[in-house]
Amino acid sequence: MKLLLALLCCATVPLQAQQLQLSTIAQHTINERIWPVTEAAARRAGISVVARPMSAERGIVQAVTGQIDGAVGRSMGVELKYPDLLRVPEPVYHYAPIAYSYKRIDMEAGWDALRGHPICIRLGLQLTTARTKGMMRQQLADETSMLRMLKEGGCEIAVMDRNDPVARAALASDPALMQLGPPLEEMPLFIYLHKRHAALAERLARALREMRADGSMRRLGID
Repeated sequence: MKLLLALLCCATVPLQAQQLQLSTIAQHTINERIWPVTEAAARRAGISVVARPMSAERGIVQAVTGQIDGAVGRSMGVELKYPDLLRVPEPVYHYAPIAYSYKRIDMEAGWDALRGHPICIRLGLQLTTARTKGMMRQQLADETSMLRMLKEGGCEIAVMDRNDPVARAALASDPALMQLGPPLEEMPLFIYLHKRHAALAERLARALREMRADGSMRRLGID
């Protein structure tokens, strides 16, 4: 009888009592901006979440192996390579990589405009890593290091998000630094969950859609 009561008590624990551990990319300004949106959407969906900052690669590995519950701020297609991960179908952010440089360079050709120029990109970001394959590039640990390398002449172009706060601060303090438009690409970023949490994906997606519709995203400085 005691065993039956214990089982019934466990069965009635609500989903919102779960705390999902989600990896964020450590020292990555875009992920830092995305996390408050993730928290707000989870709260609206009745889900508790906690950030686990780590490298981009380690975050995916731990999510795939089930050591943590998912990853935040990743590009579309992760689920094709890692079928144990499920994409929450509503984007949490729209990433727009753009070139920063001390030289005037025509960027109308998009990613192809980078060819022939030494470039700096952020280590571990799948999109920029894939798009710059075969180019002269250095992969650096964070945006501050990228801007330092750019200023010192170690590269001619640094690729960072259009709204990156570190880059915006550098633009404000250094008149010689330029943001070269248009963006190289615009790509939605998503929350990924381990497949054991498939039932929560639509709840999070609905919360994100509601936040876009009611202006909550804009108030958090996203979209």
